[in-house]
Amino acid sequence: MTDDTRTETDAAAELARQALAPKEVHPAGLYLLPDGDGGARIVDTDAFGTAPRHTAGARVVTDAASFVAYVNRHRRLGTEVFAHTNTSSVVAVIDSHESSDTAEVYMPGWQKHTVRLALEKSKAWLAWESADGHLYTQEEFADFLDDRYLDVIEPVPARMIEIARTFQAHTKVAFESSIREASGDVKLNYTEDTAAKAGQKGDIEIPARIQIALRPYIGGPIYSIWASFRYRLRGGSVHLGFKLERPEVILDLAFTDIVTEIREGRTDKKDGVETRVHDGIGDVPIFNGKPSS
Repeated sequence: MTDDTRTETDAAAELARQALAPKEVHPAGLYLLPDGDGGARIVDTDAFGTAPRHTAGARVVTDAASFVAYVNRHRRLGTEVFAHTNTSSVVAVIDSHESSDTAEVYMPGWQKHTVRLALEKSKAWLAWESADGHLYTQEEFADFLDDRYLDVIEPVPARMIEIARTFQAHTKVAFESSIREASGDVKLNYTEDTAAKAGQKGDIEIPARIQIALRPYIGGPIYSIWASFRYRLRGGSVHLGFKLERPEVILDLAFTDIVTEIREGRTDKKDGVETRVHDGIGDVPIFNGKPSS
């Protein structure tokens, strides 16, 4: 038998392949093609078009103004927003299901076009947050105050610089005791033992609490938060730090205010003059929770 010899089975297979020539099965660009094994497969030509048949994308922005701008640019009848406080997450599903209350004909959405607000904490907040509850050596504590004194409202920054300089100048002293005054402030008593000042005693006063002005999220509002000073006397040395008072409350409040900004827009006021920064998303509904994954 030569290569040109064809059996009845070969002929039947060839006729079958011819019968499965490309055939449009849907006007959206779906075709039925032979798979080479006597069967057929569906081919979607969407990737070869000048534009996709429906929008898809998962965008990420980092501030409320950008989130609002994106939603307002792409919003549809079914667009909806989900805000989740515990994860500080806001997600808009641009192509969600259209509401039966607003649409003449109910249309389900693909739910493949989203934008997420990924809030970023400010450098100042991260600095205080990372140091929260940590006890530093004198030098470390003084350096921290040197770096962050401008964040402090009360006492005035100059007082914080003075405290930092005092600790830097008294690294070779033995701390012996502490006294809590009626105001709540603390005096740390020390004895300086150097060749020039043998046995000289003194004290350093630190406030019981400080008030800090911090912006939790980049682009968001500034809030006041209190911190309590902490200290430990250990074998003549002192370790110092602070404890933020309920920072989670400030974070929750900051998130709530950002969601309000998304809904209503933002107006800044300076020197009695109001400036409209951006509008909100208006009647786009905002739900508490997260869209299903």
